[in-house]
Amino acid sequence: QAPHVDVSVFARGMLHRVVTRLYFPEEETANAADPVLGSIEDPAARATLVADREEDGYRLDIRLQGEGETVFFDV
Repeated sequence: QAPHVDVSVFARGMLHRVVTRLYFPEEETANAADPVLGSIEDPAARATLVADREEDGYRLDIRLQGEGETVFFDV
């Protein structure tokens, strides 16, 4: 699997946590071979899991619903 960070999101009003992943943009070769990332057919949905590199680290906006909704996994 490509280098990644597992992320759990808990929020008021949510009965169950949601789980997603953060992948690193500079790991293009590893990301292309990752079986979990590769299982997401829609390129736009897959892109919701790849962080943006910023001056002081990485940024991944997690959207719980609507346009650009982050891909979540069953655990």
